[in-house]
Amino acid sequence: MCGVAGIVVRERDPRSFPAAEHMAAALAHRGPDNQCVRGLGNCILVNTRLAIVDLRERGNQPMTNEDDTVWITYNGEVYNAAELRTKLEAQGHRFRSATDTEVVLHLYEEHGEDCVRHLRGMFAFAIWDTRKQLLLLGRDRLGIKPLYYTILDGPFLFASELKALLASELVPRRLDPEGMRAFLQLGHIPPPWTAIAGIRPLEPGHIGIWQQGKFRTKRYWKLTVPTNGAAQRKPEDVAAYLGDLLLESSRAQLMSDVPIALFLSGGVDSAVVAALMQKAGAGQMSALTIGFEERSFDESESSQRTVDLLGIPRRVISLPASRMAESLDHAIWAMDQPTVDGLNAYWVSRAAAEAGFKVALSGQGGDELFGGYQSVAWFDRFTHVAGLLKPLPAGLGRGLFDHEALPFRWRKLSYLFGADDPFVAAQLAVRILYLEGDVRSILSNKFSPENSHCEAAEHIVEWASQSKGQHMAERIASLDFPAHLEPRLLRDGDAMSMAHSLELRPVLLDHKVVEYAMSLPMPLRGRNKSLLLEAARKWMPAELHASLLTRPKRTFTFPFSRWLGGSLQGKISETFNTERLVKSGLFDPDAIHHLWQRYLRKPESVGWSRLWTLFVAARWCEIMQVGAG
Repeated sequence: MCGVAGIVVRERDPRSFPAAEHMAAALAHRGPDNQCVRGLGNCILVNTRLAIVDLRERGNQPMTNEDDTVWITYNGEVYNAAELRTKLEAQGHRFRSATDTEVVLHLYEEHGEDCVRHLRGMFAFAIWDTRKQLLLLGRDRLGIKPLYYTILDGPFLFASELKALLASELVPRRLDPEGMRAFLQLGHIPPPWTAIAGIRPLEPGHIGIWQQGKFRTKRYWKLTVPTNGAAQRKPEDVAAYLGDLLLESSRAQLMSDVPIALFLSGGVDSAVVAALMQKAGAGQMSALTIGFEERSFDESESSQRTVDLLGIPRRVISLPASRMAESLDHAIWAMDQPTVDGLNAYWVSRAAAEAGFKVALSGQGGDELFGGYQSVAWFDRFTHVAGLLKPLPAGLGRGLFDHEALPFRWRKLSYLFGADDPFVAAQLAVRILYLEGDVRSILSNKFSPENSHCEAAEHIVEWASQSKGQHMAERIASLDFPAHLEPRLLRDGDAMSMAHSLELRPVLLDHKVVEYAMSLPMPLRGRNKSLLLEAARKWMPAELHASLLTRPKRTFTFPFSRWLGGSLQGKISETFNTERLVKSGLFDPDAIHHLWQRYLRKPESVGWSRLWTLFVAARWCEIMQVGAG
């Protein structure tokens, strides 16, 4: 696991090497074990290494092939590296290290850009082919590992984080209006936008190719949406096959020459991962759980039940509001770009790093794959209502519901009137944090949209169009990946863990598991994780299985509703100071003050998540020193 970056130009530029050195320094947290900036003619590759497999110096990067004609900077883990290595050796390739990095390097020599199709794991890499003067970027299928790029007047830059691109001093510190509006609407920034103008993510399941000053991207993998006519399969056969697949995947993901920790909540997903890893031979894992003084948010008791039944040690990280406030600026820096989520990953990653771990396992993806979200019922219900209200004018909905005095959850119902697509309307009615009118009112003139354009709607319409004709439950499940899991949960997990030099592995999101699970009819896989539990049943104690069947579903969150008007009130008030807001140029200070005072008087009239969104955006702009430009 590493930080990667680089610069490629058609003609040598004296600014390039100093810029690459700045990028390397900005990625030091992602790879504290070794740092290298390698000049290769018109290309410079950067790598900061977090050594996990083959800890010796021979595993350092950038790495080259036998004749120094192909170079790679790589971030990730390829879980089928041993199998691929055997095939490559039989084809005549010779290895200098035991790393999966070198496997990818030789795989490129054998298969060119199609090398990504052979990889099983999480990865983001850049390969410079000196013979073809070609740069190949690759990102894993689900976007677990990040990769960003920008095309300037001359140089082409890429990096694991926005921070590194900004540190190059070649990229203007100018906010992207569309990206920031999308953040206010959704609480995260989905592709194709980022928070910074001109920077784009290489999207999940894509490669990028730069040659002779031209750059193009190409999709190599797409999540398959099940057909309505999917063959019925016996539930017991499905559970048996899935259980074996999960165990095989778990064994593959134990590849490491350093100890491994487990992020354990009180829920099903992480408990299943714990049981699988124990069966797979993880040995003495250590589990980490976040605990709160507020008992209604605390999961340490239910996670204690899991570790007792599995016989694994556990450490509880107690997180009072005062401690969180002390490190809040570092947490917002760690985000890399604004997000309303991620603080849970930040704190449990910090605890893992402080305990000496370099690798941690998580249960991310279980909700999306096996029907864990309770919001599905709301999507279904709202889609039906929007269908009934489609003949009515959209203005009627705004007239009835879009009033500041009403709770925001009521105001969002205005989307259900006169909708072109009831499914999209339902998604907006559940997911949106700020209506289009709100966005225009709180942003400065430079960032307000010129019309009623809604970035969130554009994003959801694009993805929803790919599942038309499917059953409602299938459409909802398939949209969760590009609308929530990939741009928010996985992005946040990487940013927050790597801020502490920790590799986070979402065990359930092996693409082989994802492809199989998503091929199953929703009635079979989407029953409150019953299929996941049945699949893992043979790998866990009977008492634990019975306990998980009856544990109530809880959404892991922080007690922000209590903290914002309490111990965090002073920090929020100082952030919303007029002079500080004017400096970034993002918000209209009067509008922000109005919302903040409304929240302090009557929190439910605004909602804590909406206030937290504004605070994160404002504070992030300050910390990253970005603005209207």
